Amino acid sequence: MDDPGPIVDVVVWHDGSTWRAALDTSDMYQDYSPTAAAAGSDPAPGGGSSSSNSRGKIEIQGKPKQQGLLADFVPLADFKVEREYRMFSKQDGCAYAVKVYDNGNTLSIVVDAGAHGTHVAGIVAAHFPEDPAANGMAPGAQIISCKIGDSRLGSMETGTGLVRALIATMDAGVDIINMSYGEPAARPDVGRAIEVAAEAVNKAGVIFVASAGNAGPALSTVGAPGGTSSALLGIGAYVSPDLAEAAHSLREKLDHGQQYTWSSRGPTADGDIGVALSAPGGAISPVPGWTLQKRQLMNGTSMASPCAAGGFALVLSGLKANGAVGPKGWIRESAAAAAATGDTGGAADADPAAKQQQQQWISPNRVRR
Repeated sequence: MDDPGPIVDVVVWHDGSTWRAALDTSDMYQDYSPTAAAAGSDPAPGGGSSSSNSRGKIEIQGKPKQQGLLADFVPLADFKVEREYRMFSKQDGCAYAVKVYDNGNTLSIVVDAGAHGTHVAGIVAAHFPEDPAANGMAPGAQIISCKIGDSRLGSMETGTGLVRALIATMDAGVDIINMSYGEPAARPDVGRAIEVAAEAVNKAGVIFVASAGNAGPALSTVGAPGGTSSALLGIGAYVSPDLAEAAHSLREKLDHGQQYTWSSRGPTADGDIGVALSAPGGAISPVPGWTLQKRQLMNGTSMASPCAAGGFALVLSGLKANGAVGPKGWIRESAAAAAATGDTGGAADADPAAKQQQQQWISPNRVRR
């Protein structure tokens, strides 16, 4: 192609403690031209000057680069190390983070593949101290973002991406996973990604919620993995009278809440319930800066699932605050009690508090069937 688009130069190095990267994003700005020359001519559109040569072509002579220079870039580390991100330019408003692979030979510049993920995260944990009405369900929750949608595939997720994300969440010790992704599957509850998801739930004690799909109202229309995987809680989309009035401008107010007509229904082909519970399926939530708006209304089980996840986060937070923590918590407390008494076999009998801590905490995922 004639125009490859903006070119970004990068430098990657190890500073002795972690990998870092610096980017030259000056090609994103319009204050210079690729044939940068000394300033002084009348500016042409984009900040340069134009003149016709003997062959009739237009030659652009621009000013020296001024913005997005490598020399001005504050180096970035892996987001999970320092939680820092940058923006390519104010003109595009596109934020990005970096991740270094292959011992410094591969740099991944991570951007979102759409506004969907930010909207979903906002439903769970948006935090606006000056505007509490814009907060998410659990504004105190900490978000770990795992990108599974490949920008080269129109944001379609891949099995490899999903498995890597699940492993990352378990390494981070998350309490709740929300997955607002899915599509039809030929066979339910099978595959490597489903096995890893089941491991996260049954071994790591994670609460895993996922959108059930938007292919209703017919029976057995739930999508994978949310509605077809026994380890996950499939979330359907519910609409209340107030939500219907505010979001859909109905001429007459609903008499009562109901399932959205397009929300997928169970059961699954192998007899599972498919939809475990329903949550509000519409929200006005934050979207990325490159959309040129602060918030947007979206509807779908993709919105219902994070609403449910936020509700679970509130309940789990309350349980932790009162000492009734989840599986990882009670195992940790039991070990501490055993160490205190010097008895690994009868710690609970010796200490009533330890016995209470050892009581099995039932994950909602385990009561589906």
